[in-house]
Amino acid sequence: MADTAAPRDSQGAGLAHLSTGRARAALWGVAWSFVNIAVSTLLAAIVFLVTSRILGPEDFGAVAFAASVITFVAVLIPGAFGEALVQRAELRQDHLDTLFWIVLGFALAGYGLLLALSSWIAGWSDFPLLETILPILGLRLIFDALLTVPASLIVRRMQFRSVAIRTAVANGIGAVVCLAMVLTGYALWALVMSQVITSLTGMIVAFAAAGWRPGWQIRWQSFRELLGFGGYAMGGKVLYELRMDQFLLGALLGPAVLGLFYFGRRLFQMLKDLTVGCFAPVSSVLLASLQHEGDKRRKAYLAASYTSAGLAFPVFAGLMAIAPTAVPLAFGAQWTDAVFAVQCFCVIGVMAGLGLMQAALIRNLGRSDWWFWYQAVVQLSAIPIILIFYRFGLDAVMAALAVRTIVMWPTSVRMAQRMLDMPLWDYVQSLRGPTLGSLAMVAWVLVLPKLWPDLSQGALLLTQVGSGAVLYGLVLALTSFGRLREIAGMIRRPKGRAQ
Repeated sequence: MADTAAPRDSQGAGLAHLSTGRARAALWGVAWSFVNIAVSTLLAAIVFLVTSRILGPEDFGAVAFAASVITFVAVLIPGAFGEALVQRAELRQDHLDTLFWIVLGFALAGYGLLLALSSWIAGWSDFPLLETILPILGLRLIFDALLTVPASLIVRRMQFRSVAIRTAVANGIGAVVCLAMVLTGYALWALVMSQVITSLTGMIVAFAAAGWRPGWQIRWQSFRELLGFGGYAMGGKVLYELRMDQFLLGALLGPAVLGLFYFGRRLFQMLKDLTVGCFAPVSSVLLASLQHEGDKRRKAYLAASYTSAGLAFPVFAGLMAIAPTAVPLAFGAQWTDAVFAVQCFCVIGVMAGLGLMQAALIRNLGRSDWWFWYQAVVQLSAIPIILIFYRFGLDAVMAALAVRTIVMWPTSVRMAQRMLDMPLWDYVQSLRGPTLGSLAMVAWVLVLPKLWPDLSQGALLLTQVGSGAVLYGLVLALTSFGRLREIAGMIRRPKGRAQ
């Protein structure tokens, strides 16, 4: 299927939102985003699996601390303003040029600061490797800055097919380079370079797919027009990416404990990207284009939430059940102490199955301020939680963070329900299939070891995963056949009829 062409604005620049064929374009966008993310995540998982079997928690902790330092610099770069390019109803070339040069200028200044301070940071933190790691890992700042505008245009146009194909090729090359480093004895540097190469290839792919080049129409007024939505988007990025929890755990509990935490978070992030991550670029632009169409917006949101939950619920619930066997078997016995952290991240992952859609709805319907302050409370609450519970160990910290997520999550549910203008029970009822299917699957997976106690760990794990997936699919089909048929019909519907 070819990419759906975006309608052109008055200047002929192809910058307007889609006005027809949005449902079909969104569903195909999710499919191609899934292909893109699946290939990227699979390759990243191979590198992660190989390096985790060679390196220990201390090495992971050093890379995690370096990533935290890079993030401190990255949050000062206004790359999140790219989301304003997606959300804005009327977009001009001067918006694109102005934002491109501002973001790149901040990135170059940040990288220069990083080079100047890398030696001091290495001495202060007692991580000598940082003096060498930071200048290499810091290249992400420049590549991510260059990526901002073309990536936003791709999302705005729902142009996902071409970028999925190009990304698969580019990331394949990056994975080969990283694995070659592992096999030649540079496993630690493979962990570093995997992040740099991913950023570099993403930037190259975005420019190729967007077909856009920066010009010199730089106007302060253009930046001011992006400031309202973009300011809150940047604030949200600061809250999410600052990783104060990661920084505090490294400072208070040392590199080994931080390595366990980073391992759990990295596994969580890969699975989140693979399940709900494919909805992120599509949901934002779709809901932005439906800002003034209540019925269509409600229908699109419920279909997207159902599909997102249908992927995330079983993956995270299933991993939570099999983690005690799966983690040491797949990654090595040195990661046994990370099992409980992985299970807590799975609890957070189940919430993330709907949180992403709630964020897209609330932010793109004019309440980006509300979402920012909600995220501020959620993210900043990690600081007192860590300061209170760190003396009891990582497991206590992770349990408290998981409870925090469960307690806070209904607040965003209620806000989304009010913006949809529908009864809360109808909203909850729409998720019946993924919920019942996941519960049945987890119950079966937990019973299996008692039914076949003589199975080896490997055979048991394969049986749990295979039979659990089949059971989930059967329950899903029985409890929500109508919803599945509706989504299938939207995919098959001719372009001219899909709205």
